[in-house]
Amino acid sequence: MILTFDIGTTAVKASLFDDSLSLLESATREYELIAEKNLYVELDAETYWERIAHCVKLLLARRPQAAREIQGIGITTQGETLIPVDESGKALRRAIVWLDGRAVEESATIRSLFDEKTFYAKTGIPDCNGLCPVSKLLWIKKQEPELYAKTYKFLLLEDYIIMRFTGKFVSEKSLLSTTGYFDIAQDRVWDEMLTRIGVDKGKIPEALECGIPVAAILPEVAEELGLPRGAVIITGAMDQTAGALGAVNVAPGVLSETTGTALSIAVTCENPDFSDARRLTIYRHVSRGRYLYIPICMTAGIVLKWFKDEFCADLVAEAEAGSESVYDLMGKLAESAPLGANGLVLLPYFTGVTQPDNNPAAKGAFLGVGLDTKRRHFIRAIFESIAFMLRENIELIESITGVHIEEIRSLGGGSRSAIWSQIKADVTGKGIRIMAESECASLGAAILVAVAQGHYASVENAAAASNAVRNSFDPLPENSRAYEKGYATYKKLYDRVKDLF
Repeated sequence: MILTFDIGTTAVKASLFDDSLSLLESATREYELIAEKNLYVELDAETYWERIAHCVKLLLARRPQAAREIQGIGITTQGETLIPVDESGKALRRAIVWLDGRAVEESATIRSLFDEKTFYAKTGIPDCNGLCPVSKLLWIKKQEPELYAKTYKFLLLEDYIIMRFTGKFVSEKSLLSTTGYFDIAQDRVWDEMLTRIGVDKGKIPEALECGIPVAAILPEVAEELGLPRGAVIITGAMDQTAGALGAVNVAPGVLSETTGTALSIAVTCENPDFSDARRLTIYRHVSRGRYLYIPICMTAGIVLKWFKDEFCADLVAEAEAGSESVYDLMGKLAESAPLGANGLVLLPYFTGVTQPDNNPAAKGAFLGVGLDTKRRHFIRAIFESIAFMLRENIELIESITGVHIEEIRSLGGGSRSAIWSQIKADVTGKGIRIMAESECASLGAAILVAVAQGHYASVENAAAASNAVRNSFDPLPENSRAYEKGYATYKKLYDRVKDLF
């Protein structure tokens, strides 16, 4: 068996796979982030480990044989969360979570040292802001100098969990690629950046490839968690990258999208343009020489949740009393509304926009509300606006890469809605493919373990063998033609109102 941990922003998910990469069991445990000051978002590092231990106990209770049969363990985590530790591996402060934006002044200092063009050419990150781990490194050095001096290594979240399991201080390259101190073009830590900001490069752990055996888990950890002593930790990949792998997005030109809280799009390429003035975010893929263009739109499914929470209390009550989810009920209302939502168009930038424009001040806006506008029109307009946002980012990717995208691998909670998937197909003019295994980040981590342990010859072979298309939605030509007007209005709306923000 293979055990994986997908450690997200607010929950740990542990999953068991067999060696043919079929998902056997999953267990999830949530936690609440600590936000005691403006821009500060933290979590006690021990919380991650406690949730891991809880999930393992749940899995072993359901599958007792796993205590003997787990051979490999893979980890995928959120990117950018930073944890300074001493030589014993003890966390010296709370984890600074990726959402934390405290390092505003430090990011300005870094921008004075490296302009945006240089920074993007080295890192694939459009600009250095207070969210970047490199800015947080400088913040710790300036604001917590005693802690900085005591720090043995600055670990990212996956690094920290690997260290807890094995005692080894290592990182992996897909995770490092979003830190601002990783040279994505040269595929190594960016020494010049660390030197210029005065951070000792010895405090950054060794950068390994994805899917590399690190060590067997420590005997005391095996005893604590009830796991086999011989189980080996394999380096994983950042969650977005692991998710692309699990979605079989490993060949140039393949595109996957995840409609969850945010809308995340990923397309594989081999020769990204690090000089393009539009500076679309580029990640390092799980294999050397391959990359992911990843535009991330911060508000997607969260807009639907907002509308549900504020305006659909009756549907929530109906769902609680019946067998359908509230989102299925909302989907039925959207389906009952006409294409184009009776002329209603939504600009879904509720917390700003990063791509295709970078405007953190942007907000949401409904255009076309009339006395004949019903709740179903609002819900359909939300579905359509996320599809419009998907289309505009795909067009941006196609213009940068010169590659025509034929189909879209669809993941996340949004992929469970048939009406939403059909709308996406009609708006984009591309086939939407729903994958059989939706837990793609966990599957991606399991793939890396399976390849490392010799069950498959390559990640490409493993991905193709472990996940297939479960359902397809192809564009209806008459609907695609009808959506051109709504899409044109959507594009014009931002241009007309952006100065008001």
